[in-house]
Amino acid sequence: MNKYLRNILILVVVCAIATAAILNLEASRANAAANNVPTSTVQRGNLTAQVNTSGNIAPVQALNMNFGQPGTVQTVNVIVGDSVKAGQVLAQLDPTQLNLSLQNAQASLKNAQDKLAQDRTPSTPQQLAAAKATADAAEANYQNMIAPPTQADLAAAQQAVTSAQAAYDAAVKTASTGNSTLDAAAAGVQTAQEAMQQAQAAYDKVASQADIAMLPQSLTLQQTTTAYQQAVANYQALQTTTSSSNNSAVQQAQSGLATALDNLAKIEKPYTPQQIQQAQDQAAEAQYTYQNMLAGSTQETLDEDQNAVTQAQVAVKQAQLAVQQAQIVAPFAAVVTAVNITPGQGVFTTETTPDLQIADLSHLEFVVDLAETDVVNVKVGQTAQIQLDALPNVPVTGTISLVSPYGTLTQGVVNYPVTISLNDPPARVEAGMSANINIVTQQVNDVLYVPNRAVHMQGQQKTVTVLYNGQQITVPVTTGLTTDTYTQVTGGGLQAGDRIVTTPTTSTATTTGPRPGGPGGRFFGGL
Repeated sequence: MNKYLRNILILVVVCAIATAAILNLEASRANAAANNVPTSTVQRGNLTAQVNTSGNIAPVQALNMNFGQPGTVQTVNVIVGDSVKAGQVLAQLDPTQLNLSLQNAQASLKNAQDKLAQDRTPSTPQQLAAAKATADAAEANYQNMIAPPTQADLAAAQQAVTSAQAAYDAAVKTASTGNSTLDAAAAGVQTAQEAMQQAQAAYDKVASQADIAMLPQSLTLQQTTTAYQQAVANYQALQTTTSSSNNSAVQQAQSGLATALDNLAKIEKPYTPQQIQQAQDQAAEAQYTYQNMLAGSTQETLDEDQNAVTQAQVAVKQAQLAVQQAQIVAPFAAVVTAVNITPGQGVFTTETTPDLQIADLSHLEFVVDLAETDVVNVKVGQTAQIQLDALPNVPVTGTISLVSPYGTLTQGVVNYPVTISLNDPPARVEAGMSANINIVTQQVNDVLYVPNRAVHMQGQQKTVTVLYNGQQITVPVTTGLTTDTYTQVTGGGLQAGDRIVTTPTTSTATTTGPRPGGPGGRFFGGL
């Protein structure tokens, strides 16, 4: 080897030694820098996204119950804590007046229905004949009452009175022989008789007039007849001293005279103006009924009848509803949670305190409010992990059963009600208990994930800084599920156990490519 070549070789060796020294120095500096930044590792496992909230257990069904109308409480059939069945009567108002109102409404409906049916059905010949006979009879009765008596009937009645009077006079005369007092009484009878006969004669002269009952002759006849009857009564009182045979004769004659006078009075106008008016009204009504049956019902009449039936049906339904509202009936199986009434107490529909409260404690749930940023990740069917304050070591789970589609604005914050049904809660779980709730919105298993603070954006690209052989290498990655703490890495060439920088430094690094050290180096990328 010549001297020139040897010098070149020495120079190359020196340069290599210098380069190695420089590289060792840079590596030492890089290792020192790497040791001064916070790091974490890429992990593999299950990743779960959750929404955290809190709330209190409530029954799925709870109801405040009141009577539907005012009244007086008759019975209360339950106490707090009782289990009741659907349809069970829990309390009852006094129904007496309500039942009477219902019966009255039902009777009115029956009458309206009968009238409608009657008006719809044409009258039969037999019914028409009966109605005509009734009308004719009522008219005949009225005409008979207002028609004057015949002269023959009046003469016969007067003759009967005269004969009876003569028989009576003879009997009185015979009985009063030898008795001056009785004679005086007989004279009084005679005088009263004469006055009555004079009044009768005056009455007969005006008997044909229509208003005979209102004329003074009618009043005079009544007064003299009364005076005559009184005289006879006085005379009869004196007859107690006469023989029984005489008394019997006088009594028989008196009875005959009274009968004759009564017959005469009936013939002469026995009816009062009120009786005559009543007979006239009855005749007019019977004739109206007959004419309506003959003509048949008009459509207007049928419409009125139908309206009456409809109104009566409404009245019956209202009365039935009132009877029903006098009871508090359980609409579902439940437990009584409050009783605020007692028998004998008056209740009113304006009261704000419920009469009874019931709740279905066999089906429990949470109803929580979630912010709009959380509710977008919550769906029906998702699982909720529940930790009860009162039972921290009792595992309880639930399922999202309802997510309200409409939020409520409260003090500028929009919240959405979300219902969580409990899954087979233990017996010790009670309504009202408070709890912390984690709703599992998404879960992936056996995946790579890194802390959220290790992922950064460079433009539109997400990156993770890997610490490799003392160097920080910025690696582009794709991500999947993100939780409050971790982010799933779906692409980028990372492996479980890789050290990553959680707060990247400002030192330059290779974004992709082989690791320093030549062949066999690891490649980051793979997007």
